[in-house]
Formats: sequence, structure tokens, C-alpha cells
Amino acid sequence: MIIDCHGHYTTAPKALEAWRNRQIASVGDPARAPSPAELAITDDELRDSVAANQLKAMTARGSDLTIFSPRASFMAHHIGDFQTSATWAAIC
Repeated sequence: MIIDCHGHYTTAPKALEAWRNRQIASVGDPARAPSPAELAITDDELRDSVAANQLKAMTARGSDLTIFSPRASFMAHHIGDFQTSATWAAIC
């Protein structure tokens, strides 16, 4: 079994980035922050984003399992405060 232990989820559905952009835009005014419940991504969207990209690459490389995390630059823990980062980390 070949395990890739350092992968990044770089093909998340666009709705995730849109939600994050709204969250970042509200840093100065937390009352405008989007609720996690407002993020609507279906299981099919998640499956498709992985199957068409990460799984395809894994097959091409001959690996059996990839342990991946969010795109490092996408996390941006330096933006906002603890609550901003905690909410974002929980979503990712």
C-alpha cells in the first residue's frame, strides 16, 4: 500500500471560497459575518471535487491513500481574531 501523507485539498467547491471571502470581508464588523449554516455544499459536490481531481491524481501516481488537509494559504489564520479562525477551521 502506498500512502501519500502530505496532500492538500486544493479543489474545494467554489461555495467554500465564497463563504470564506464573506467571512474575511466581515472581519471589521462581526455582525456581518456569515453563519456556518449558510454554507451549502452537497455531498455530491464534495465527492465530485475529489473524484475528478485528487482521486484521479492518486490513480495516476499509483498511490492508495492520501491524507490531506486544506490548502495551507487558504487557512490564513492571521486574518481576523480567534473566533474567525476557529469558525473557519471547524468548517474546513
